Amino acid sequence: MTRSIAAAFMISALALPMQFASAQLAGVPAIHGDLSRGLLGDGTGVIIGFVDSGADSLNPVLGGVDSLGRPRLVAQQNFVISEPSNTGSDVFGHGTWVSSVAVANDPLHSGMAPDARYINARVLDSTNRFAGNATVLNGIGYAISQGANVINLSLNYGADIDSGNDPMDMMLDWAASTRGITFTNSAGNISTGLGSQFVRGPATAYNGLTVGRTTATFDQVHFDSAIGPTPDLRDKPDVVAPGSALIMASNQYETSGTIWDPTPRNGTSFAAPHVAGLAAQEIDYGQTHGLSTSPLVVKATIMNSTVKVADKDGSGWKPLASSVAGGVFQATSPLDSNQGTGQVDGVRLYQQYSVGQHGPGTIGTIGWDLHTVSGMAPVDYIIGSPQAAGNLLDVTLDWFRNVTRMDDGDGVIDNLDSFTAAPLSNLNLSVLVDGVAVARSMSAIDNVEYLHFVLPQAGTVTIEVSAASYSDPNNPSELYGLAWNVVPEPAGVVLAAIAGAFAIAAARRCDGAAVV
Repeated sequence: MTRSIAAAFMISALALPMQFASAQLAGVPAIHGDLSRGLLGDGTGVIIGFVDSGADSLNPVLGGVDSLGRPRLVAQQNFVISEPSNTGSDVFGHGTWVSSVAVANDPLHSGMAPDARYINARVLDSTNRFAGNATVLNGIGYAISQGANVINLSLNYGADIDSGNDPMDMMLDWAASTRGITFTNSAGNISTGLGSQFVRGPATAYNGLTVGRTTATFDQVHFDSAIGPTPDLRDKPDVVAPGSALIMASNQYETSGTIWDPTPRNGTSFAAPHVAGLAAQEIDYGQTHGLSTSPLVVKATIMNSTVKVADKDGSGWKPLASSVAGGVFQATSPLDSNQGTGQVDGVRLYQQYSVGQHGPGTIGTIGWDLHTVSGMAPVDYIIGSPQAAGNLLDVTLDWFRNVTRMDDGDGVIDNLDSFTAAPLSNLNLSVLVDGVAVARSMSAIDNVEYLHFVLPQAGTVTIEVSAASYSDPNNPSELYGLAWNVVPEPAGVVLAAIAGAFAIAAARRCDGAAVV
C-alpha cells in the first residue's frame, strides 16, 4: 500500500490496451479497482454474502484459501426447496458470474477483492428464478447470521411493494442500521419485462447502495439500466459501475475444466458486485488502520468519490430536481436519475477515505466524518484555507432509516420475522461562503443529501449539517456519515460551459446553479 497515486495512474495508463475482455481486465481497471487493491486492500478479513443462484466454489478462482489460510467459502446453503439436491451448486451460472466480479482470485484476472471470503446463499433455481420473497428473505438472513460484512443482491426482482417497505428492503435496512452490514443492490434491467423502467425492490431499500450500469466504454449509463426515482419518489440509483460485455467465471469447471465463461454478458447484476468488492477493499483498509467501517461511512465515501459519466441521452450529470431561490442553489432531489452521483472509482475512494475521520470544526479540503446531530443546532465543518471562486465541491450526507426486528420465536433471521421502520429523520445539507448560504440539499423524503457544484465566490467555506425533524421527537438526535472533497478551479472550458447555470436553473427543473 505504499505505491503513490501518481504512480498508480501511470501504471494504469500503460496498461490500457486490453487483449482479454474479462470482468477483471475490463470492468475492474475501468474503475481503477486493480490499483485500489494495492492502495486500500484486496478484501482480507472481509466476508461478502452473495444471495443469488449459487456459486461454483470448485472453480479455482472461487475456491482455495485466503492469505491467512482460511477457506474462502465461509458457508453455503440452498433455500430453493424445489431443488433440494443442489445444495450450493450454480446450475444456471448467474451467481458464479456475479461472485467472480467481486472475489475471483487468479494470477492474471482478479476481481475487485480477491482475498475476501464469501457466503453462498442460493435463492434462485436452475432457471434463475425463485418463488418469491420468502426464499430471498431466508437467504439474506442466512448471510447476516453467517457474519457477512457486505451483502450483494443482484436480483432484478419485481417486489410486491416497491417503495422501500417490502420485507426484503426492511430486512436489509435493519441489517445496516443494527448489524453494520453494507449492502449493494442491482438497480434492475428494463428489458426483463417487469413492467417498469424504474428501480424496483429490493433496490428501493434506503440504507444500501443501489447500482446502475454503464456501457462497454464505461463512460455512459446503459439504456437498459433502470432509473429513478422510486415509486415513492426517492432518488435511486446511488451510483453506477461497469456491467456491459463482461467475461466472468464459469460454473462448468467440474465438467469442462473451463475457468472463464467465454460468453460476454450484460446487466446491472454485474455492476453491483463491482461496488460490493470496492466496499470490501475499503473495509479491509478501515480494519487495518483503525478507521470506522460503518455503512454510513462506506456509503458516503463511495458516493462522494465517483466520476461523472454521460446519462443515457448523452447529457451530463444533473440533479433530478433543483432550483435557485434568492441566489441559493437548492436541490430537492439531489441525485441524477440515471447515475446517482456517478461511476465509482477505486483510487478516488482511496483518496477520500484514507485521510481519516475529521471534524466537526476546522477541516481540510478532503475528508469524512461519522457524527451525531442533536436538537436544532447545526453541526459545522469549516474548511481551514480560503477557497477560490470556481473550485468544485462535492459533499455527501447520509443517515439510517432505522428498522426494528421482531423474531417469530425461533431465533433465526428469516421470512417469519417482522420488521418495523421508524419515521425517517429529515436532515439537510448546506454550504456557506463567508457565513452566507450558497447551496443546499434538502430532500424531505430521503436519507441521502448531495451537492456537486462550483463555488460562485471566493471565501471561507462552511459545510453545515442540520435537522428539520427527527425520527423520535423525544430523542432528537441522529447519527450521520459525511464526506467532502474540494477540487481546485476547473479548466477554463469547464467554467465557460457552466457560466450561465444560475440563469437557466430556475427555468429547468432538472438543471442546477453551477452544477457540472
